[in-house]
Amino acid sequence: MKKYIAALIILAACGSVFSGQVGLPMERIALPPVEGSQLVCIWDDTAGQWVGAFEDYDHAGVYDFQVPEWGKWYWIGLWDEAAGEYVFGKWIGHFIVD
Repeated sequence: MKKYIAALIILAACGSVFSGQVGLPMERIALPPVEGSQLVCIWDDTAGQWVGAFEDYDHAGVYDFQVPEWGKWYWIGLWDEAAGEYVFGKWIGHFIVD
């Protein structure tokens, strides 16, 4: 019985050590209602470059974004193709804190 309890304690301790690093976070960003054709653009501020290709915005009111890496800031924007300007922008960042 003592071995069983000791094994559970060790398993719980090991699980808590790695529980904060299971995977990368998924962001669900609320976007404003907009008219026309927009592109979703994501900027990696640390790398100084765009993340992937720009995507057509489907006007769902939300955008799901898999954060590529911990410890960085990302800017998500909507580019209005007709007006040639950004109509929305939001900064997000995810950091592991001990």
